[in-house]
Amino acid sequence: MVKSFMRAVGFLAYLLITLEMIFMVTPFALYYYSAYSPFLSAASNVRGLAWLPAFFLPHLSTEVIPSMGGLILLVGILGFLIGAVQIYYAKFRKRGVVKRGFYKRVRHPQYVFLGIAGLGLLIIWPRFILLIIYINVLWFYYVLARNEEVRMQSRYGDAYWESMQGVPMFLPGEPGRRLAQFLFGWWISGRKLRSFVLYCLSLAGAVGLSFVLRNLSLTSTTHVTLPDEKVAAVSFLSGGTTQLSELIESAKRDREIETRLTQENGWTLVQALQGIRSATHVMIDAGMPVRQVRALPLAAKGIKLVFLRREDQRADGNPFEAEARWRPFLIAELDGKSVSHVINLPAKFFAGNPIMPTF
Repeated sequence: MVKSFMRAVGFLAYLLITLEMIFMVTPFALYYYSAYSPFLSAASNVRGLAWLPAFFLPHLSTEVIPSMGGLILLVGILGFLIGAVQIYYAKFRKRGVVKRGFYKRVRHPQYVFLGIAGLGLLIIWPRFILLIIYINVLWFYYVLARNEEVRMQSRYGDAYWESMQGVPMFLPGEPGRRLAQFLFGWWISGRKLRSFVLYCLSLAGAVGLSFVLRNLSLTSTTHVTLPDEKVAAVSFLSGGTTQLSELIESAKRDREIETRLTQENGWTLVQALQGIRSATHVMIDAGMPVRQVRALPLAAKGIKLVFLRREDQRADGNPFEAEARWRPFLIAELDGKSVSHVINLPAKFFAGNPIMPTF
């Protein structure tokens, strides 16, 4: 019963992560976001929880980090499949306890590789809420592993007990057990209580570290803030803040853009992008179905400025805080230092208005 429940929780957690990445690039985005976005929006409407759907690693400004996540995901999947082959081959040959390959190094390699795959997914789509889900999944794997070891000992007796001796549970050297013993061994003797304390600390530590990573990500991304005009901007171009400021000034000289900015009450975020691929990426992340994205009259090359309206309750807060929630309302294409084309983006274009990445 416990094993089935834990497996179901782990499956649903990974499903939450993967479905968004799959459906955001398909015609089903409209239906998916209509159901999924309220789940994220509920948190964004509660003060103190509005940071949960935000991103803590660069998602739009670099392709390196998401690519690393994809590589880690691939390693995790391949390792899991190799471990599965070892298990089922041993069952087919009726060899009993598996003691070779990965199982010679750790007792639960499949859970290790599932954890690695989950880390890859998290790096590809790094929301705070998915980080919390991921930490819980890791602990579910730990509980599952403990439960399986009890059943294996009752089934195979000394054969399994002997195979466990000298083989770490998850990682060579068992750093987790050593750390727990070092921190709590002298004052928390019970394993369950010690595990609970470590669980709480792992959640708090992971969230705290992710906020540090978010600040570092923002620092490493070119951005400017114009408080008098309530305009914030972030650049995904190779130039620095000087180029970004010049692009904003060029856009403000366009009469239509100047009028729209004057009409905005709260902060406006400007994302400076290069080429159609980056612009369409932003539109898809903002919840626009791919069919409508492809219909946008965008030039293949050139600089695009995406203007986004802040829509959360704290419209006057720090534009780069994790609680900020944005929706695109127009795109400006630049020809040199002047605006050549402006595309208005009605709110109906965005299915469910999901929480999109800022940088």
